[in-house]
Amino acid sequence: MLGVIGQLLPLAVAVALSSVPILAVLVLLLAAVRPWVPTLFVVGYVVGLIAITSLFAIFLHAIPGTTSVGPQPVVGVLEISVGAALLVYAVIEVRRHPQATEHDTPPRWMVALGRMRSLPALGLGFALNLRPKSVLLAIAAGLAIGPAQLPLPEDIVVIAIYVLIGGSTVGGPALFALIRPDTARPALAATERWLLRNDTTVAIIVATVIGTVIIGNGLSRF
Repeated sequence: MLGVIGQLLPLAVAVALSSVPILAVLVLLLAAVRPWVPTLFVVGYVVGLIAITSLFAIFLHAIPGTTSVGPQPVVGVLEISVGAALLVYAVIEVRRHPQATEHDTPPRWMVALGRMRSLPALGLGFALNLRPKSVLLAIAAGLAIGPAQLPLPEDIVVIAIYVLIGGSTVGGPALFALIRPDTARPALAATERWLLRNDTTVAIIVATVIGTVIIGNGLSRF
C-alpha cells in the first residue's frame, strides 16, 4: 500500500494545483451572494474526484495480465501514453500562450460564475473532473491503484488520501472562509489575483513535471 501511496502523491499534488477549480471556488466565495453555493461546489468537486478515480481504479484492476508478478508491459504502455499526453498538453498551452499575459480582470466565465445558483454549482464541481487534464490524472491514479490489486479497505485508504490532497486546495479555502470570514476575504482575493496572472505558467510546469514522472513510472514497469 505504501508503494501505491508513493506513486499517488505527485498525482494528488498535480490535482491540487489545478487552477480552474481553485479559481472557481474563490469566485464563489468572494461573491458571497448565496452562502451554500461554494459548499455545494466543493461537495460536487470532491464527489466527482472520488467517482472518476474509483472508476478508473476498478476498470484498470480488471485488465488481463496486470496481476502477474514482475514486468507489467500493458500498464507501462498506458502510463507512458498518459505521460506523453500530459507533455503534449503542456506544449499546446505554451503555443496558445507564447507570452505570459498579466490581467487582473476576471474572464467572462468567472463573472458568470459569481451569479451561479446551488444546483448548477454542484454540477459544475462534479463536471470539472471531466476536463482532459483531470481525466489523464485520474487514469494515472487508476494505473497506480488498480494493478496493485490491494484489498478493498486499502483501496479505500489510498483513494481517500489521494482525494484529501487533491481536493485540499478547493475545500481548504471554503473551510477558511467559514472559520475566519473577515481574515479570509483579503487572502482569497489576493490568491485570486495571483492565479489570474500565473495560472497558465503553473499549468504548464505541473503538466511537464507530472507527465515526466508518469513516463518514468511506465518505463519501470518493463
